[in-house]
Amino acid sequence: MKVNRGSVLSKDYFHAYLKHIMLVFQCDIDDAKSKTVNRLIRGNLEAYGKDTRQNSKKRMVNSPNNKSS
Repeated sequence: MKVNRGSVLSKDYFHAYLKHIMLVFQCDIDDAKSKTVNRLIRGNLEAYGKDTRQNSKKRMVNSPNNKSS
């Protein structure tokens, strides 16, 4: 997936991405989080800026099944 580095990725974006990874790879939330960090942000939470980093951390703390945060 190509992502514009100038844009801020929202919590909803990470929610959808985690759900997609879980579906495609038939994995649990912990594996999906690991794959997300490695594939989407290439292990560098700073790559897309402060707002994206905060949104990814907020979403990764909560399961994709819990959209309340």
